[in-house]
Amino acid sequence: MLKDKAIPLYYQIETILRRKILSGELQPLTPIPTEDALAQEFDVSRITIRQALGLLEKDGLVIRQRGKGTFVSEGVKAYESAKLTGSMEDLILMGVQTSTKILDFSWSEAPQAVRERLGLGEESQVLRIEKIRLVEASPFSYVINYLPRKIGEKIQAQEVTAKPTLMVLEENLGIRPDEADQTIEATIADAHVAPLLEIRVGDPLLKVERTVFDLKNRPVECVFVLYRADKYFFNVKLKRTRSKNSIGWRAV
Repeated sequence: MLKDKAIPLYYQIETILRRKILSGELQPLTPIPTEDALAQEFDVSRITIRQALGLLEKDGLVIRQRGKGTFVSEGVKAYESAKLTGSMEDLILMGVQTSTKILDFSWSEAPQAVRERLGLGEESQVLRIEKIRLVEASPFSYVINYLPRKIGEKIQAQEVTAKPTLMVLEENLGIRPDEADQTIEATIADAHVAPLLEIRVGDPLLKVERTVFDLKNRPVECVFVLYRADKYFFNVKLKRTRSKNSIGWRAV
């Protein structure tokens, strides 16, 4: 089950258990399987299991009671609905405490990849917003937003501190996002991002690149996001499709 030799076994197990807790699969006060059961399930030693449980206990996700076992902490909240969409807006609507720390809010020359996504010419200036998004005071994602000048010049730093950039476009500027091109891939934390997300260099991350278009199919935002792998997963519902020439799956 555990195949990534570059990542310590105890950390892989801790991540799996953390996801089960935060997704609601393991409910508050539910007993965690015994050390022997987990050791057999993951084919590791009990010492490795203790290390994994120790990390969860340190973060307040489980309680270990001598002679009784390990239980999911009573105050743990499941973020399942928000995780299914990956939307910070969903977390806010669910009443989860969120906040944003702005690292940079400045005008800069658009990188080539951003120019191509936003349909800009050479030497075009864009508003660059670098930030950390937090959920329940814990780093959730590292984000860089790029906005074309005609949109960015209407935005203030305090606005994107109070709520997600996309909500600012909709609610403050009247821009109606309609579609988005998005790519998702696995990556690892580098020396810049790791301390900002309070993880270690080399820890797994989920990288999302998205270009948002309005109702007239005009690009209005380009965003790059790095999600902590222990706090986010991506789920898509698929439907089996069949045609004369092919069989496959499509998102529904």
